[in-house]
Amino acid sequence: MKQEQDLIIEMKGIHKGYMLGTEKVPVLKNGDFQVKRGEFVAILGPSGSGKTTLMNIIGCMDICDEGEYYLEGQPVHAMQEKELGNIRNKEIGFIFQNYQLIPTYDILQNIMMPLIVRGMSTKEAEEKCMPVIEMLGISHRLKHKPVELSGGQKQRVSIARALVGDPALLLADEPTGALDTGSGRDVLALFKQLHELGNTIVMITHDLNVAKSAERIVHIIDGCLTAE
Repeated sequence: MKQEQDLIIEMKGIHKGYMLGTEKVPVLKNGDFQVKRGEFVAILGPSGSGKTTLMNIIGCMDICDEGEYYLEGQPVHAMQEKELGNIRNKEIGFIFQNYQLIPTYDILQNIMMPLIVRGMSTKEAEEKCMPVIEMLGISHRLKHKPVELSGGQKQRVSIARALVGDPALLLADEPTGALDTGSGRDVLALFKQLHELGNTIVMITHDLNVAKSAERIVHIIDGCLTAE
C-alpha cells in the first residue's frame, strides 16, 4: 500500500491507436509505466516511436483506448474532459520545446497565468511567483516580452510557469530541442537542481545524451516501453 501511495504515475496495459482511413493503426501497445514521487525519468525514443502520444496521455491531453492510468491515485482513464482540464491545471506543469509563451504578455504575466486561471488575484499570484522567478534568475526580465528573450531565457520562463502552481509532476517535451548546446546544458543542469529539490520530472526526448541527465531511462520503440 505504501508503494502505491508513493507513485505519481501508474499505467497498466495502455493501448492507443488512431484511424488511418478505415484501419486503426496501433501507436501504444500494452504499455506499463510507473513513476515514483521525486523521480526524474526520461522517455527516450526516435521519431514515430509513440513518445508524443504517450506524453499526451500522461499530460491528460488525450486518453487511452484501453488500460488504466492513475495520476496521484486519480483514475484519469475514466475522466471526462472537464475533469481532465482540472488535472492539467492543478497537477501538471508543462515545459514545451517551443516554450508556448503568449507573445502579447510580458514575462511576469506569462508566469502568473496558471495561477490567474485558478482564480488567484494578480497581487497574490505575483507574490507566489517571486521566489521561483528569483531562483531561476529572471527577475530582471519581468517587463520584457518573449520576443526580447534568448531561447535559454524563454525556457527558464516556461519552467517558472510550470513550477508556480506546485504541480505533482513536471512534464517536459524535448526541453532542449530548440536551444543551442550551451543553453541546453544549462536547462538540464536546472532540471537536476529541481530534481534535487524533490520535484518529480518526466522528460520526453529523442536524444540519448539528454536522456542521460535523468536518473532513469525508459525506451519506447514502435509503441512498446522497455526500462533500461
